[in-house]
Amino acid sequence: MPLIQSIEVYAVVNEFSATTADPVYVGVVTKGYGGREFPLRYQKTSMSFVGGQTYRFGFSTAGGAYTPAWDSQANGSNSLSAYPLEVSDGAQFDQRVYLRKEPVRADGQADSALFLDDVSVTLRLDSGEAFFYRTRYSTNEEPSMVRLANENGQIVYLYPV
Repeated sequence: MPLIQSIEVYAVVNEFSATTADPVYVGVVTKGYGGREFPLRYQKTSMSFVGGQTYRFGFSTAGGAYTPAWDSQANGSNSLSAYPLEVSDGAQFDQRVYLRKEPVRADGQADSALFLDDVSVTLRLDSGEAFFYRTRYSTNEEPSMVRLANENGQIVYLYPV
């Protein structure tokens, strides 16, 4: 079975989105082989998501020219080499990829909502294959805005493309 060698995340924050310092994770669940989450923005970092900005994250078993997710870089405690993720042979639709925002406020009040115009994730396998996932398109072929907040939900699943 192939292993995931790298994960690349591309996110465009809506220009009207509030700045949020809430933790944000990308998650990968494989059919029959478990899954993992990788923090894109974690409480121990000073980075925040800012409206109108584009962000790129990535991590791989070999390191590389990525902006690493917190502690997920090669040899990090949450790295793909420390805990490999196996996928089904040639089965892009057997994997589930999602983005999850964790609200810092636990009292049920409004949190710092994160509005995303576009999110895409690429899983690159050691077999040379690449699987692509993206937010669902609306009828006019433009990505639908994703809202991650207490009021809208904190998880969005991406679709294979």
